[in-house]
Amino acid sequence: MKELNFDTGLVTYDLNGKVEVTFNPSDSNFVERLYSAFEDLDKKQDGYKSSIEKMANKKEIFEFARERDTEMREIIDGLFGVPVSEALFGGMNVYALANGLPVWCNLMLAVMDEVDSTYAREQKATNPRIAKYTAKYQKYQKK
Repeated sequence: MKELNFDTGLVTYDLNGKVEVTFNPSDSNFVERLYSAFEDLDKKQDGYKSSIEKMANKKEIFEFARERDTEMREIIDGLFGVPVSEALFGGMNVYALANGLPVWCNLMLAVMDEVDSTYAREQKATNPRIAKYTAKYQKYQKK
């Protein structure tokens, strides 16, 4: 049987040397999930801040933070379709700060940056490639 192999644009990324994920950064379905996950996480972040400010009991704050951390990890794992949160964050709460942002946000922004740069690169490569094949097939039609 003959095989046809073609590029699907799937790329495997190593996240902080701890876990690998595979996705096509120019796939609109993935990008839609990415932005939806970011919106959900951002809303939870805002809700987290306002809820914590209202709590006086430290035990209650820690319990709430643990519950919200679990919810956030489920969203992140759902985005990639594989459990990545445990490997990436370990026992750290995803609300922990690094470089002025919550660690969940640093991850999402890194993925968004990759999506943006890949999309720009693919757009530049698309037009000349299509023109090349269009010219080739137009030659055959004239014969």
